[in-house]
Amino acid sequence: MSFTIQKTDYLIVGSGVAGLNAALEAAKYGEVLLVTKTSLDESSSYWAQGGVAAVLEGSDSYENHIKDTLEAGRGYCNPKAVEILVKEGSDRIKELIDDGMPFERKNGRLNLGMEGGHSNRRILHANGAATGKALVDFLISRIRETDRITIAENVFVYDLISENSRCFGAQAYLYKENKTVQIQSKATILATGGYSGLYTRTTNPHTSTGDGLWLALNHGAILKDLEFIQFHPTVYTDSKGDGFLLSEALRGEGARLFNLKCDRFMEKYTDMELSPRDVVSREIFKQISNQEENFVYLDFRHLNTDKIKKRFPGLMRRIEEQGIDISKQGIPVAPAAHYCIGGIETDLDGQTNIEGLYACGEVAVTGVHGANRLASNSLLECLVFSKRAVEHAIKLPARSHMIGMTLKPFTLSHDLEEPFMVQKKTVTSLLNRFAGIERDDAGLHQALNQIDSELKSPLYNQGNEYFFLRMKEMVNIAELIIVGALHRKESRGVHFRIDFPGPDDSQKEPMRFYKNRFNKIQAVS
Repeated sequence: MSFTIQKTDYLIVGSGVAGLNAALEAAKYGEVLLVTKTSLDESSSYWAQGGVAAVLEGSDSYENHIKDTLEAGRGYCNPKAVEILVKEGSDRIKELIDDGMPFERKNGRLNLGMEGGHSNRRILHANGAATGKALVDFLISRIRETDRITIAENVFVYDLISENSRCFGAQAYLYKENKTVQIQSKATILATGGYSGLYTRTTNPHTSTGDGLWLALNHGAILKDLEFIQFHPTVYTDSKGDGFLLSEALRGEGARLFNLKCDRFMEKYTDMELSPRDVVSREIFKQISNQEENFVYLDFRHLNTDKIKKRFPGLMRRIEEQGIDISKQGIPVAPAAHYCIGGIETDLDGQTNIEGLYACGEVAVTGVHGANRLASNSLLECLVFSKRAVEHAIKLPARSHMIGMTLKPFTLSHDLEEPFMVQKKTVTSLLNRFAGIERDDAGLHQALNQIDSELKSPLYNQGNEYFFLRMKEMVNIAELIIVGALHRKESRGVHFRIDFPGPDDSQKEPMRFYKNRFNKIQAVS
């Protein structure tokens, strides 16, 4: 396996909206290398349904958007971070519009939609519900026009380069070339997405397995809030349990939820189907628990279905491909792991506790989402905090790149591919069963015991071998999710303990994880 060295001013890891926007911003100040695990357009952002929230009209206000975000966050948000998100978010969206981003319009005006938890129509869409795809495509088009950005696809970043709490870049494996590369950079920005791909049923690509988290953790960064995993309430469900996300915007346009007895079960809530996601997901989970089938119905029959088909053409086309006529029948849906609120702890500039290392987007914890993300705030967070990360990174003192450091070798053994797939299936099943929408002490302890007895012991140390590294770190992240859930003896937002069903402000202090000087993961509240 060959080895090369590559130097750049800014290394961006990840190709979602946060990574793409960071690359465009950083290119204003220096050379940028953007690396991605698969292809440039394979990211959670690209898969995202729904839209992006922003205050753009006089009938709305920053105060309203801030209030909605804080309420959804269940008293756990960082108010300053929320204020930054909302106020700077409007500026970022206006800049996109001025640059030609094709958000949908009606009669010459932006066609703003409504989603759960929002008090005003402030959701911008593009290409129907496929706003994430449209935004990614738009940013990629701008990146391809920028000479200072080099794109590297099919790259697995397996280690960071750091010394004395200072990051100098990363080590990576190039799948197609079968070679490793040492990437030396002044600033490294992780925009690798979340870890909901560790769940059996997820709306995210299979690559969303928390890579950025363990990369940062292994070099002294702090992880927190890992127990907060948001499940999207309405994901299409077929007989095998497979499916795809059905945008929150559908309920915003009036779609209703019914159980198999034809009861509209969300009527008992003030906001009904437009209640925040944690409320809707948990209620659907309860309905499914009390019936034979593993789904409820999302129903449009009381609406003008031709209008719905025109409003969401791509999504409706996928529904029709399943043999469903929305004018005559409901769509079977059930919750699926969707968005990870926990991740790498950062300040309001995306800076970790390691100099030169930044995190933005779903991989980061800025405090904007609290215990439950408000719908359509995630793309906004990507835009706002990726720009802030770059604006801080450009102030880093110019230093020569580190040369001659002891670097970890890397290998790939195809003999370990099958054990990896078996182990991943076990991990995903375990998380779904014990750390899903509802948790309790007995189940979480059973999960920890299973990890210790079944998932750690069978592996012998293979060092920096591709499949072994992924197995080891996948198990570590799953274990931290469970430990965080055990520590939080309350129910708040997307974290629901049936043995502690109410909120408890004495439990609000997060469980934070770091690696001590003996290279052991340690938890501290």
